[in-house]
Amino acid sequence: MDNEDGSLLALVARQPIYSPGMAVIAYELLYRKSPHATKAEVTDSRRATMDVIGNALEIGLDRLTAGLPIHVNFSREMLVSDSPLPLQSDRLVIEVLESVPGDAQVLAGIASLRSQGHRIALDDYEPHATDAALLNVADIVKLVISQKTPEQLVPLVKQLKSRGLELIAEEVETVEQFESCLELGFDGFQGYFLQHPQTFRAQRVPTSRLAMLRLVATLNKDVESLDEIEQLISQDVSMPYRLLRCINSSYYNLPRRIDSIHQAIVILGLDNLRRLCTLVALQAFDDRPPSLFVNALVRGRMCEQLGKLAGVKDTGSYFITGLFSMLDAITGVPLEELMKELPLTAAVERALLSEEGELGTALACVRAYERGAWNLVVCGDLALNLIRAAYVDAVFWAEEARALISQ
Repeated sequence: MDNEDGSLLALVARQPIYSPGMAVIAYELLYRKSPHATKAEVTDSRRATMDVIGNALEIGLDRLTAGLPIHVNFSREMLVSDSPLPLQSDRLVIEVLESVPGDAQVLAGIASLRSQGHRIALDDYEPHATDAALLNVADIVKLVISQKTPEQLVPLVKQLKSRGLELIAEEVETVEQFESCLELGFDGFQGYFLQHPQTFRAQRVPTSRLAMLRLVATLNKDVESLDEIEQLISQDVSMPYRLLRCINSSYYNLPRRIDSIHQAIVILGLDNLRRLCTLVALQAFDDRPPSLFVNALVRGRMCEQLGKLAGVKDTGSYFITGLFSMLDAITGVPLEELMKELPLTAAVERALLSEEGELGTALACVRAYERGAWNLVVCGDLALNLIRAAYVDAVFWAEEARALISQ
């Protein structure tokens, strides 16, 4: 992909595929021809596929996808090519585009790929548009559920399941849709449903968890006194214990044991302590899918990095904006309700509710990057390669953070 200055820029976004238990089981990697493209616009299918894979390898496939399989779209030209793929077969699920015919060459190409160990998925399957011959060589079928009524889905799911095929529901936008597809027997789910918890509007965040969130919000405001920070952290009896346990773990590998919050503040610094408090606070929501926390951490870290790149001195408000943008999914309570309970600045509230201001611009940029909408990946005057670097850093940091809190 060409950058604005004519140099090549490796851009890749990942969209998670969830299991029925809402754990991430794979990622689909997204391609765009240019930073301004709103859809794939493929002119050279082989190059498009290799660009997606190459960009992921350049960034670091293992850390980008946490060791999980990746789904990549293949056109007819790529399926019939005998060029070797630069990935282990158990890492790459090949998605056959809906426009691909099931002719002899394609079927032979798919058979060869399957013999190498690749799994085959039919993308955007439509009974009357997809070549029926492809069902005989597929392992997975992906259905865009937003284009079908429940009455249409029931017999289609039954028919496909009877063939032993795995089913992935695409464009799952709400929890209600997720639950409906779960009842129908889908094996995987793709979409933004985890960010729209409509079924939980009567819930309230337990007091102990709310106290943790308040602490995180307060620490990310302008708190300068070490004594004030130490007092804030000590308000919750369990927080100092949890913090010290993490600080003294092998992750930090400090030369001597830390025995007090004051020592921790001096040695780690405020920014690192803020992040560690955030991780500890999120542990309180242990009944929610771990992938939610990783996504929230990616958002928080990327917003923070965008703020730093823009020259902002204290990026605490950027971090909290990205992190708290997923609080509705994590808590099951609408953001509007949560805002009444948390000590957030007006700027953070405006960013969260309507993407206003500099904080809102950073959040909108992060959300666009998540879904590969490169034409909307804009944050002030920042070059696209710097925004990409912020995303990569955020993914790496979030995966490391998950490893820390799982110790």
